[in-house]
Amino acid sequence: MTTGSTDLNSRVDEFLRWFQALEAKDQEELMGLVYNEHKVRDVVRSFSAMPVEQRKAVFQRLGLPNDLLTRIPPPASAGVGDVEVEWQEWDNTRSA
Repeated sequence: MTTGSTDLNSRVDEFLRWFQALEAKDQEELMGLVYNEHKVRDVVRSFSAMPVEQRKAVFQRLGLPNDLLTRIPPPASAGVGDVEVEWQEWDNTRSA
């Protein structure tokens, strides 16, 4: 085991102790937030893997604002790694 993985294991153990000490409703809320973040990242990765024309067609069918297209990185030939996701509330009044 390397020093980096030992440090990570220690941080995970510390996080789990902190998480288990939370009240049940706080645990549930935190799990929901993490799950939602994971779903958002999956969607962004899916869009990132699409060719630009396909992405435009999907955005048009879904009625998503075109300015979102510029925020998603272009398709990468080697696959998509970690994707930076910035959470913002969607103002659907601007897309009308």
